[in-house]
Amino acid sequence: MSEDEIILTHILQCRAIDLAVDGLALTPSQEEQFRRYKCRRLAGEPLQYILGCCDFMGLELGVNPTVLVPRPETEQLVDTALKYFKGGAALDLGTGSGNIAVALAKFVEHCEVIAMDKSAQALDTARANAKRHGVMQRMTFIHGDMSNEKFILNLLKDAKFDLVISNPPYIPTEQLSTLPQDVRKEPPAALDGGRDGLKFIRIIIKYTPCLLRKGACLMMEFGDGQAEAVKQLAQDTRLFSTIEIFKDLAGRDRVMRAVL
Repeated sequence: MSEDEIILTHILQCRAIDLAVDGLALTPSQEEQFRRYKCRRLAGEPLQYILGCCDFMGLELGVNPTVLVPRPETEQLVDTALKYFKGGAALDLGTGSGNIAVALAKFVEHCEVIAMDKSAQALDTARANAKRHGVMQRMTFIHGDMSNEKFILNLLKDAKFDLVISNPPYIPTEQLSTLPQDVRKEPPAALDGGRDGLKFIRIIIKYTPCLLRKGACLMMEFGDGQAEAVKQLAQDTRLFSTIEIFKDLAGRDRVMRAVL
């Protein structure tokens, strides 16, 4: 669908096919709403923020300017995780809208998911999405910074997870200004991965082995061209028995799975 069609189906609460088959007409108030949405889009606002929702793994999630817009690459991360994670305890670091955590709780019947984020507003959004999909009873939300190793290890000192998963910020700082206009409208803290894009990845790989059961795994999304560096960071711990890299649908290295 084109963006105009997406907006129209949202305003009219109909399917795309209904636009063509039924020739649905807008009321004057709906025409004004359409005009406002188009103006906001032309100003560079992400379409998902304008609509207040997006699709992720077939789930409609609420999104707003306090959270990163979920992307197809992260669906690949979750798809890969679902091949290995069949139940138990999972920890989602930097949960944002809760897209990863909610999808795991929705699609893995016997699991408990802890969703962590340093943004209280993001956690509010994640909670709302968990409620929307009926998985609140199997989720716990923690306000904390995933890059604070001491905080994480102290908070979770008695916990052992079957899966630690994360889509951390991984855009190098100097590249932020070159991103598309609508992406620059998203929270900088959810994008900025430090000088080399590996700031959070480096820290998470370092402390994750302390949080995993034997045979459990860390799964992480990373950026273009970062595969070798991410794999080397995992190898340097000398703790992971298996390290695998998976490609996204565009054929780019995108996901790491490291088994303790």
